[in-house]
Amino acid sequence: MDDDGAAWWTVGELALASGVSVRVLRHWDALGVVSPERTPSGHRRYGPAHVTRLYRAMALRRTGLGLRQIAALLAQEDPDPAATLRAHLDDVEEDLRRRSQLRDRLQAALGSPEPDQLMKVIETMTMFEQYVHGYRSEESTRLADQAGALAELLHADTRFRPGERVLEMGCGVGAQTVTLASRSPHAHFVSADIAPDSLTSASRRVAAAGLANVEFAEKDVFALPEPEGDFAEASFDHVFVCFLLEHLPSPVDALRRLRRLVRPGGTVTVIEGDHGSTYFHPDDEAARAAVACQVTLQRHAGGDALIGRRLFPLLHEAEWSDIAVTPRTVYVDGSRPDLAESFTRRTFTAMVSGVREPAVAAGLIDPDTFDAGIAARRTAEPDGVFCYTFFKAVAHRPA
Repeated sequence: MDDDGAAWWTVGELALASGVSVRVLRHWDALGVVSPERTPSGHRRYGPAHVTRLYRAMALRRTGLGLRQIAALLAQEDPDPAATLRAHLDDVEEDLRRRSQLRDRLQAALGSPEPDQLMKVIETMTMFEQYVHGYRSEESTRLADQAGALAELLHADTRFRPGERVLEMGCGVGAQTVTLASRSPHAHFVSADIAPDSLTSASRRVAAAGLANVEFAEKDVFALPEPEGDFAEASFDHVFVCFLLEHLPSPVDALRRLRRLVRPGGTVTVIEGDHGSTYFHPDDEAARAAVACQVTLQRHAGGDALIGRRLFPLLHEAEWSDIAVTPRTVYVDGSRPDLAESFTRRTFTAMVSGVREPAVAAGLIDPDTFDAGIAARRTAEPDGVFCYTFFKAVAHRPA
């Protein structure tokens, strides 16, 4: 407590009070998200204004914005701090509405467990859980963490020329959209997805980043190209897809349709991961079992969590030419604490954690083993190592 009666916290006290780890608070300080005052001896010191800023940063995080974008937004003069509260409240209200509808339909099904009632329950569930990772707000945040952590690794060599029209197919919540559009500010992006809720989130993220070179469209890749209009054959200079093919039952069909959307000589860029490339030290049997659940569930859903290794044969079968595939390996050890936090913990571990309920319900693993696998987090500690490989392919539509 200061002489003026205001409360102040050390970094340890704030971590204990807020539930935000000391490691995260230090990382956010380094990025300028929440930078405390310093005592004469150099110790961090947080006051009421810093707590307010911490709340705003956490609320913006739920929209899926990256940490550097949040830092830039918070650095601007904002005469209306209640705007963040209103946006957060809107998200909470929407989540409550969905959960309330699900509760009501579950109660109705209990009273009359007939097929029509069960179908209503299923319909409500699938509105926001239509793929293996789900459409929860936590997943939106995880995708943003992934995009921020991997921007240079995956996109350093991705550029599009001024005036070119680029289709980003399967944009999801826009986690990659902001990076693409900001790195090629004079290209025009059409970001499309099958899920309206994801497009709403993507639109918010792009608007928050201040980008004006992106438009959005609700499209199904398997319904393209269209006979005429903006999605007719050869209507784009390039196509970009990232973490889309892994969820599709027919990736070759999708790639063929995307080839028809590109003008002759245009390109496709494809980025996919491969869970089979996951290595860590210390090794842990329960952790490997939890990762295997992710792979199995995705296969049962019609996708392929091991698709990264297949990019060349898939593109070749879809009749793309000049195919070049490069591995992009994420390597994390004790010298890279920021990457341990943003990728190992907040991206990969968070993704696997998200399949706990369906994995247990499907009998793939028992709860104790799954929880033990997620708890085996020494891979993100100073004496741990974590490796994962993404694959990036670029190919051309034959002229």
